[in-house]
Amino acid sequence: MSHRYLVVTGNSYERGESIGKNWSDGIITILKSVENAALSKDGMTLHQWLPHAKTFLPFIREYAPSTLEEMEGMAVGCDLPFDDIFLLACAYEKWFNHHAPEHCTAFAAMGDASKKAELICGQNNDECLHHWAAGQLDGVIHHRNESGMETLIYTHPGIPAYMGMNSTGLCLLWMALDNGERSSGLPTNILIRETLQHTTLKSAVEYIKKVPKTVPNSFLLAHPEDGICSIECSPSFFCPVYSNNILYHANHIIDEKMALNDKKKDDPTCSTVSRYEAVESLIEKYHGQIDISLAKKILSDHTRYPESICAHPRPDAIYSKTLASMVFHPGSGSMEIAFGNGCEMPYKTYSFLNQKIRNRTECVNLERCLSTGS
Repeated sequence: MSHRYLVVTGNSYERGESIGKNWSDGIITILKSVENAALSKDGMTLHQWLPHAKTFLPFIREYAPSTLEEMEGMAVGCDLPFDDIFLLACAYEKWFNHHAPEHCTAFAAMGDASKKAELICGQNNDECLHHWAAGQLDGVIHHRNESGMETLIYTHPGIPAYMGMNSTGLCLLWMALDNGERSSGLPTNILIRETLQHTTLKSAVEYIKKVPKTVPNSFLLAHPEDGICSIECSPSFFCPVYSNNILYHANHIIDEKMALNDKKKDDPTCSTVSRYEAVESLIEKYHGQIDISLAKKILSDHTRYPESICAHPRPDAIYSKTLASMVFHPGSGSMEIAFGNGCEMPYKTYSFLNQKIRNRTECVNLERCLSTGS
């Protein structure tokens, strides 16, 4: 089995333990990489930051108990102290205060915007090379829980989740934004993992709305039956926008009230406006034609290079690039991902073991089952 792909089954703890056992080398490498990156940011190691990170624990216990069990199992599986896995899951919050030029472009298309009216979601994950071992250890975790629900998650070893799709049709994409707010709450990568256990767009949106947030974020949620929702949120803001055909996002804030303190839009080293305008133009150009092939083409676009959707190192962002380019297609139960820039690397397909997406009745019944813990 490739180190890029791991299938895990059972309850939350068992799946976490399997991740820890099979990806132990990668988790240890990423932990060291993150420690070095954290130290370079502010002179404080990840472990020195532990007392602050522990202020998040009450929120994790209350709002993400199953993800907490995964993390506990992961620690045992890779024979590391729980604090190490916990700190990895919270690392994003530590260096959020420090400059990072690129942080992703994403879109979701369905209805009259896509070629067959099917939901197609695409995203580039753009990050700093030295934070994550240059993305060489990134992979896909294929969860299958006791209820039979499956989830395909792209992430770095040791991190609960970055982006993903589950077998009920729910897709979740994630982009960074910043209005300056910080608070104690549920760490971002744990929030994402827990959200992907929901089975409908409505319940996923309600979950993100209710949980206390640590930092600002943008989430693009989509479901083939429910539509698309773009969420801009922070500790004091929750701004959802719905569509039945197309939504897209980069890293600047769209909501007028939340955007009053936008830290990224006017940053001369941030390409967010350029990428947003490029994806907007491409979406308009290909409206009604978008399929998996065109989604890959959009993600590999170099319009306005070097400030393009497909991100490569440039003079004012030498360590920043696209670490992964991914397309989600719930209709076929598949995720296609290029580990690296989509213009350079081949896409590989990962599919659910049971490729049939559940219908509405099955989703509702599964939601009830999960909420009662049965």
